[in-house]
Amino acid sequence: LGDDGLSELEKVTLGPLAVDISMPLTSGNVDTLIGLREKVASMWLGWATDDSHAHRPGAPVNSQYVYDTKYRQNCYGALLDKYVGYFGQADGAKLAAADSGPLDEAYVGGGS
Repeated sequence: LGDDGLSELEKVTLGPLAVDISMPLTSGNVDTLIGLREKVASMWLGWATDDSHAHRPGAPVNSQYVYDTKYRQNCYGALLDKYVGYFGQADGAKLAAADSGPLDEAYVGGGS
């Protein structure tokens, strides 16, 4: 994927395995895309389950939390534009929220 035509939020949220393809709806094309998604998922799972990428003891957990929170906010914004275009405002907003994951819950005290 090049950066041409991508929003700022898409530029900061799309990963190196992002694929955006338009083609006619045929069973052969669907089979090709299924194979592509399976291969990319396998590559990502291989990376994610490699012990060299595991959390390191003593590493600041809060730093990861701060990164994840901002990333989810950016994902919601990028997905919202796309999903509203595909599914309309109400359904697009629901799908973007579901796909990007939960945002922070505010601290309200109580010794938690």
